[in-house]
Amino acid sequence: MQTLRKFLFVCLILISAFDLLQAYAQAITQLQDRTTIPLHSLGFQFMGLENVFKGVRTVGYFTDKDLNNPLAIAQFEQAQYMLAPTVLDLNHTQYHWVIFDCTSPQVAMKTMQQLGLTPLKANHGIILAFNPNANE
Repeated sequence: MQTLRKFLFVCLILISAFDLLQAYAQAITQLQDRTTIPLHSLGFQFMGLENVFKGVRTVGYFTDKDLNNPLAIAQFEQAQYMLAPTVLDLNHTQYHWVIFDCTSPQVAMKTMQQLGLTPLKANHGIILAFNPNANE
């Protein structure tokens, strides 16, 4: 019985070591993959907008991206971080200012046209629009 316990303990250690090595190899591969966008660089697309939003409490943030995708939600979170204390209201367009982060410029332009918004500034796929019919 004692031998069986020792054997099971050694197997558990070996399995744990294998899992650790596998996770380490995966991390190294991801770090070497140049197509992966570092999450901290997602917010740079929003630099300069904080000057536009001085004194603005809330801004709309419209996206057609799949928010189940970690990269899409990370981009929204980075935008919120970069533009704080202004609050970004996800997928609401009733504000004077609305940021569009869409899968293509065509989708953004079509949505702006449907909503009657005016595009003002574009930077790396991010479009700032003005809503002349804003409630706020």
